[in-house]
Amino acid sequence: MLLAIQARDRAQLLPPEMQGEAVEHPTARCTADPDIDTEFDDVGLVLRRWQAACIDGALPPYEELALGSVGRFADEMAVVRLQPGTDSFILRAGPRFSSIAALSEPAAVLSVLPFAFQRAISSAIELARTAARPRLALCRSIVDGMVSTVEVLALPLSCRWSGEYFLVFARPRKNQIDLARLLINSTDEGILALSALESAGGEARDYQILSINNAAARLLGVSAEDMRFRLLSQANAACGLARLLDERGVARAHGVAAPSLELEYQLGGETVSLQVGVAETDGLLAVTLTDIREIRNRETLFRSLFDDNPVPMYVRQADGGAFLNVNTAALNLYGRGRGEFLALGIADLEPGVAGLPAPGERFVRHRTAAGSELDVIEYARNIQVGTAPATLSTIVDITERKRAEDRISFLAHHDPLTGVGNRTTFSKEIEEAVGAAVAGHQPFALLLLDLDDFKAVNDTLGHAAGDSLLVETAARIRKLLRRSDLVARLGGDEFAILLRGALSRADVETLAKRIIQAISEPHAYEGHKLSIGASLGAAIAPSDAREAGTLLKCADLALYRSKRDGKGAFHFFEPEMDAEMRDRRELELELRCADLDRELELHYQPIISVKTGALRGFEALVRWRNPKRGMVSPAEFIPLAEETGMIEAIGRWVLDEACRRAATWPDDLVIAVNASAVQFRQGQFAQTIGQAIARSRLDPSRLEIEITESVLLADTGANLAVLQQLKQIGVRIALDDFGTGYSSMSYLRCFPFSRLKIDRSFVRDIGSSRESMAIVRAIIGLGANLGIDTTAEGVETGAQLELLRRERCGEIQGFLFSPPVDGAGAADIIASYRGNKVQVLRATA
Repeated sequence: MLLAIQARDRAQLLPPEMQGEAVEHPTARCTADPDIDTEFDDVGLVLRRWQAACIDGALPPYEELALGSVGRFADEMAVVRLQPGTDSFILRAGPRFSSIAALSEPAAVLSVLPFAFQRAISSAIELARTAARPRLALCRSIVDGMVSTVEVLALPLSCRWSGEYFLVFARPRKNQIDLARLLINSTDEGILALSALESAGGEARDYQILSINNAAARLLGVSAEDMRFRLLSQANAACGLARLLDERGVARAHGVAAPSLELEYQLGGETVSLQVGVAETDGLLAVTLTDIREIRNRETLFRSLFDDNPVPMYVRQADGGAFLNVNTAALNLYGRGRGEFLALGIADLEPGVAGLPAPGERFVRHRTAAGSELDVIEYARNIQVGTAPATLSTIVDITERKRAEDRISFLAHHDPLTGVGNRTTFSKEIEEAVGAAVAGHQPFALLLLDLDDFKAVNDTLGHAAGDSLLVETAARIRKLLRRSDLVARLGGDEFAILLRGALSRADVETLAKRIIQAISEPHAYEGHKLSIGASLGAAIAPSDAREAGTLLKCADLALYRSKRDGKGAFHFFEPEMDAEMRDRRELELELRCADLDRELELHYQPIISVKTGALRGFEALVRWRNPKRGMVSPAEFIPLAEETGMIEAIGRWVLDEACRRAATWPDDLVIAVNASAVQFRQGQFAQTIGQAIARSRLDPSRLEIEITESVLLADTGANLAVLQQLKQIGVRIALDDFGTGYSSMSYLRCFPFSRLKIDRSFVRDIGSSRESMAIVRAIIGLGANLGIDTTAEGVETGAQLELLRRERCGEIQGFLFSPPVDGAGAADIIASYRGNKVQVLRATA
């Protein structure tokens, strides 16, 4: 009977079309016993029987293997057929195989299986098909509620019917995982299943632990395995939990709301804080334990960060403007007490606010208790206070920063010293004004203003005095202008004025003269009365120019003419000014290209002793014989040379030529050479003089360098140091044009000059002006008292000579004796004073 049952089970592995029919062995060959890594010994038996059924290397016949040697494994096996063009098909599956593979029918296409199972079978079949021997694949699947690793063994077979046939064996390995326990223990939240043990009166007396996960055991300080099916009261730390559950039960029985289910106890020297959740079904309690220590710590940290934060913060209702909390920094910022602040609403801080501000960043103006306004940035975010939505706001006071930004914005368009417009503002405004004027809408006038004598004040009394003058100048100009006009400081002591509107030339000139008059009024500074002047030039748009740059150029040419004409002058632009400027630029180019040795020459004006009438020497005066223009006055080309830097080369040539020529004269004659302030700025002036003396072998005491006050004004300390070097070499230093500068007297204390030269403007009027005579007398007396020689320039009449002799002036120059002459003329003058001896010297010159 048993044999019949076994035969019947084996026959179940045959498909209907194959049952009861003979089998012919195919010609496919099989290989040696495969090495299959299986957990089960009887699987090894299946493999050995498969190997034994291989005859002459051919795959085992389907019927023989299924009905014979492995039929007893039919419950765990399935027959799979592969046929080209169709899905793989499970012809027959045993009950256990169907259970493992979640197969509801004994026959089905392979694709209905769960993906993992389908993939493992397909993989094992493909490997077995390729190798022509059994192959094993593994997959994870849920078997009997456990996560199992299933062995899937595919055994290739031969068959006379079409397609390829495989026996597929499936069995879960012994090592299985309880999925429910795995999931429960994967959470950090404690989970217990409890059964209440009631007393005779129906009240809960204790609780039996039906299930407990690792997290709950850890939180209660017990072992999960030890506590399963034991009483909750047996866990010391759980006593409080049992009481909490009892209180909940009593409250529910009396229809009272359950108390807050929070539990706190000591465990291992540490305070444990839990939130307890309870769900009840049919007398069973599902209890969850949530560790809220981190939440409590966060709350503590939040309170610390909030209360002690130096940044102002407050919390308000999300659905209303009422404040819920505020920190000390915010109370200090708004100048209110805590109770007073919490009684306010957002509208009290931000008057006129419409609705509630949305979360995020915003710039707003808040009001303090004192009524002052603050510029603040509010950073607001949504939070929860308990279960209610709220808004946490952080306040950054940017009042000072806003003031600084406003100041920066102001400085971007205004001169920081005077408060008038700066060059940037002026450039923008003049572009717009020119555009409007060209379009025919609004002609306007542009005035450029330069202060006279400003540098003298700045250098003698210091930059603070100069700054004070600039501020006062800007204020005086603004008082004379309309609201629509603009005054801007372009730099240094240069100002620009835009007069908007169709003003007549007469109106512009009247205003210009009023500005000159206002600026010339004395200005008080630290006990000093400072007096300066102003020169102005004007251009009219669009008649003079239709572009901003050209208009500026026109006004600048007019200003240049005013400064050239003297202090306190005003001129409108005239077209011939442009021609003059072009001529000046051409002259500048010619000067740059000049051959100094061929084109420059020195003329000499004699210096005569008043007392003896003897010849004392000559002053060397440079002349430029321009190939195209003829003789060019020094008044024209020397300023050009100073502006272009050519003065250094010209000055070097003059020194060399003067020293060389003087070396041929009698040893008691001096040669005086004028020096420019620009030459001093080059930093090599003392070396240049030393080289000229060395090349000519002239006695240094015979060379006299004449400087004007401008040399000392440029950089008093540095230039005095150069003068000291020259004094050490033995060169004489004369102060030229004495009495015309701003503070010539002060320089006599700074340096021991060899000579004071009285300016020709005083000498010219000594016969007719008591003031000029007084000044000349004072200079001569001052020189005598200080032991400094005096020379009067521009002596042209005998009367002037007699007055100077009477005042005991030391030396004189002027047309009364001789105009400047060339080198030959100088030799003739020397000959007339010295006789034949000079003729010999002249011949060797």
